[in-house]
Amino acid sequence: MSSLERTQPPVEEQSYVEIFRPPYRLAILTSHAIQYQVPLFRALTARPEIDLMVYFCSGWGALEYRDPGFGEAFKWDVPVTNGYKHHFFRNWSPWPVPGRALGVINPGIINELLRCKYDAVVIHGYALVSYLLGYLGAWLSRTPVFFRGETVLRPNRPWWVRVAKRIFLSVLFHGTDAFLTIGSKSSEFYRAFGISEERLFFTPYSVDNDFFREESRKWRRQKAVLKVSLGISEELPVILFVGKLVKRKRPFDLLYAYENIGNEVALVFVGDGELRSALEQYVRERGLSRVKFVGFKNQSELPRYYAMADIFALPSSSQEVSPLVINEAMCCALPVVVSDAVPSANDFVENGYNGYIYPCGDVSRLTQVLHNLILAPELESVFGERSQQLIEDWNNSKVVEGILEALGKFARQ
Repeated sequence: MSSLERTQPPVEEQSYVEIFRPPYRLAILTSHAIQYQVPLFRALTARPEIDLMVYFCSGWGALEYRDPGFGEAFKWDVPVTNGYKHHFFRNWSPWPVPGRALGVINPGIINELLRCKYDAVVIHGYALVSYLLGYLGAWLSRTPVFFRGETVLRPNRPWWVRVAKRIFLSVLFHGTDAFLTIGSKSSEFYRAFGISEERLFFTPYSVDNDFFREESRKWRRQKAVLKVSLGISEELPVILFVGKLVKRKRPFDLLYAYENIGNEVALVFVGDGELRSALEQYVRERGLSRVKFVGFKNQSELPRYYAMADIFALPSSSQEVSPLVINEAMCCALPVVVSDAVPSANDFVENGYNGYIYPCGDVSRLTQVLHNLILAPELESVFGERSQQLIEDWNNSKVVEGILEALGKFARQ
């Protein structure tokens, strides 16, 4: 018998070990309960290979809170903590504001990671104090770190900001095992920091595709009724905006483009924010009676508005990395018109195939592409079907598979 034969374990023994391997003990650290993340947490929990625990840095989302962008207090109308194990850390921040660096301070994460000895921890960013505390806890407990954040290169930032960020992230990423990419620009960012392909795992930013597809299909049968309920004639095509009415989303660009088109179309704004009163005043002064503002709508209500629409438009600036409303609109079979300043635009929109990408702030070009779609309703339908096909691969199953692949390679041995 050769030495090679003597050192190889029997095939049966390898299969036995693989079949009866205990599930990976995975922790996820995130700022607060976000309705978009809930289907993913449930999908991870449903996999027998994963024993999941989600740690929240605050009670926002699970309880009513005031969102600075929407400018009002609200609570999600779906249960955001059902179907998976979770824990809320005590937030010691004297300034508890969602999304701010000092808005969440949870030193309890350090002891939790030391005590529980997870196989890996997913950390959703680096801009919050608690995320850095999570890194510290992971390093002290020798827990592999998987980073998943909204990261893109921003060459227009001041040089000193870019240098400081590169130094800081080089240190942070040196202590990161795997990088969970959310799109092509995310991958590009990590490569610029010298991260090898072997450490990149595709986990696309996703919504509950089935929910939006099926609900919009149901509501589309009542499209005429939905239009009439808002005072819109049945025969008029509808352009839809969904999001916060704030400067970075540039809703005035869309309003100006709509005004250029004329009265052959309606425009519906779903959302609220600091610009709403100014937008409404402009509409009143110009007599734009076919522009409708419906205010903030919870996620369960959104499919009816997508079903009513014929075109989805998002004129946002580059501050928004991967707006999930694009995913929603595509799941609901809508052509998409989006600004080129949105980093994820090229991941979702193929010019002239399922929509258009136009130069951010170019109202004239925005007017033109919207007008082109309005004049060709048969094109709207074809573009919408293509949108739905393109978004199929951007789903939570892909995210789960990406995380499992990373666990298989980097989980604590």
